[in-house]
Amino acid sequence: MSEYRLSKEIIRLSVASTWPLARLEWELKDVWRQSAAQTCICGQYPIKEICLLRNQRNGKMVEVGNVCVEQFLRLQSGKIFEALHRVAKDNGKALSKEAIEHAHAKGWISDWERGFYLDTIRKRKLSPKQLAKRRQINEIILARTRR
Repeated sequence: MSEYRLSKEIIRLSVASTWPLARLEWELKDVWRQSAAQTCICGQYPIKEICLLRNQRNGKMVEVGNVCVEQFLRLQSGKIFEALHRVAKDNGKALSKEAIEHAHAKGWISDWERGFYLDTIRKRKLSPKQLAKRRQINEIILARTRR
């Protein structure tokens, strides 16, 4: 992975002309895991954890690998992907607060589902009904983050 190549591409797509200012223009718009590998704008191949970034100043969009987003742009995609991996292995496990907030912001889960999840996120012993609801929400979010 080339930090220089990433910063050069982000600057090219930004309004600002310097890295410290250009990277502040970008927000995390969406995340997904995909089966077919692609190449990050930094040149890293293969990447399968994709982050869609949107420039808040000019509306441009770019797909970047999760590692670049975490290390260089310092957006919180890593916590979302860690939670997705954990739940993909055991759908009774809890997602992270970041993953729940992202799913709610995208409209994948309702206000009630968000509230339920955040109220039970730290509980290890759920009732059978609570566990069933957690699994249902987990499956919704896993389905939306697979391509």
